[in-house]
Amino acid sequence: MGIIDTDVCLSSVQVHWSTSDAAFIARSDLYPGLVARNEWSSLAAIDTLIDLIDGQRRHGRSADRPAA
Repeated sequence: MGIIDTDVCLSSVQVHWSTSDAAFIARSDLYPGLVARNEWSSLAAIDTLIDLIDGQRRHGRSADRPAA
């Protein structure tokens, strides 16, 4: 993860434990189409979500982000 090297800024991130998935699930209000999961760590789920957002931004995909 490269938080310091990126410009990802989130107004809010929600993380919850999903019993059915047996994993922590992370979502952002700014990127509702992206979901990250990790079986062991809520922080790892957030890190994965940030990496997903950064990857989308680097490839110019903004379909999951609402218009400003």
